[in-house]
Amino acid sequence: MEFGKKLQRLREKAGKSRYELSKLSGLDQAFIGRLETGEKNPSRNTVIRLGIALVHGNTEVSQYDIDELLMSAEFAPLSK
Repeated sequence: MEFGKKLQRLREKAGKSRYELSKLSGLDQAFIGRLETGEKNPSRNTVIRLGIALVHGNTEVSQYDIDELLMSAEFAPLSK
């Protein structure tokens, strides 16, 4: 699955809006929208920031999901 679709799916699974994800990650809401639509490609650091924000206060999203998000952006997972 491509990164943008994966990010959107995980954000929805976490029950967070783009606005909430923006506040938790420190990333611009419009930038998150461009990531979700595939207009922008993230850095590894950006994916990790988003992953931490998705997990924050949520039991629906796990490290496994974050590893999948990293791999969808063609980065190595956190776990081996």
